[in-house]
Amino acid sequence: MPVSRGRWTDAMLEPFRSVGDPVADPVIQAVFTGNDAETVNRMLRSIEANEHIIPAEMPDAVEVYLNETDDWPAWADAEKVRVGQRLFHRYGMQMTLALFTWSLPCCYAWANAARVLTWTGGIDKYVHRRIIETAQFVLDVMAEGGLEHGGFGVRTAQKIRLLHAAIRYHIRRDPRWQSSEWGVPVNQEDQVATLLSLALVPRVLTKLGLDFTPEEEDAYFHCWRLIGHFMGIDPALLPRDLDDGQELWDAILERQVAPSEDGAALTKALVDYLKMRIPGTMIDGLAVTLIRELCSEAVAEAVGLEKTDWTRHLLVPMRWAFNLADEAQDQSSLAAKSSAFLSRKLIEGLHASERGGKRVTFRIPQSLQDAWGVSSSEVMDR
Repeated sequence: MPVSRGRWTDAMLEPFRSVGDPVADPVIQAVFTGNDAETVNRMLRSIEANEHIIPAEMPDAVEVYLNETDDWPAWADAEKVRVGQRLFHRYGMQMTLALFTWSLPCCYAWANAARVLTWTGGIDKYVHRRIIETAQFVLDVMAEGGLEHGGFGVRTAQKIRLLHAAIRYHIRRDPRWQSSEWGVPVNQEDQVATLLSLALVPRVLTKLGLDFTPEEEDAYFHCWRLIGHFMGIDPALLPRDLDDGQELWDAILERQVAPSEDGAALTKALVDYLKMRIPGTMIDGLAVTLIRELCSEAVAEAVGLEKTDWTRHLLVPMRWAFNLADEAQDQSSLAAKSSAFLSRKLIEGLHASERGGKRVTFRIPQSLQDAWGVSSSEVMDR
């Protein structure tokens, strides 16, 4: 019996596993069949270095792509975008915690998508890179002005879209890749699933005691719908609203969650990373506890997550602290900072990852520094 979640049937979704990006893929094809690969590689490496630069001289195909993919669609609502970004300013540290303990584990539970993530090896290194790039992307797009024309968020989305096209270009030329069984690497279904793992975060955080109005959740989701447009997700796959997005998420979970060695290895590396960032060793188990609390049982089992320990008893006081911070948000930044302690430690730890012996810069946009009471220099120096 085909899976059905609203309009998101197998018959509708399956064809999108054979689709990459009809706009970005030809750009990368033109680059690699010409002599311009090194110029574009420098731009793509700037994503890994978290540098927001575009080389002065770009291949014509790339310049055209950058100029033609940064406009807002007619349906975008500027006021909703502002409301959604303000919500991130208010709860961004807690939302970052959900990135580590819900979004990424869910992504690793999709067996076919996890295979792409481990295809080039270096799992530990990949997990660290994925955390840094994803966190930087989220901060860039959700910072004030990040989605405006020429904003950091728009430019980052454009570069990541090209990076995905480059990944498809290389993996599809590997004779070991079985497209008929696994689909196109970084295909449209996997991309919209990743988008939803970020767009649905407010609903997930209610499990930890936070509360949002329907208008706030709708505005936050609208931001990510706009981001999906910039990322090249097919308009037919972009959910119409929050409820439509939830139905699509449920359908993809039923379709794609499956046990895999790749997903288990990625999740183990993620948990090890989180344990390394949580101060001390007494509450190391909290990382697993939070993942099991936020993720479904199917996801936890698919990635081979270990069982919880005594730290599960910390969930009640944690919900209390999050709820206290929620109620006191407009009156006491101290309560907010206390409830976001783990999030802050994880953010502060991002700078410590290294690639090829070179330290990576993790940049916090100024508007978020002001909202959270942290600074890039503070994060870098710790």
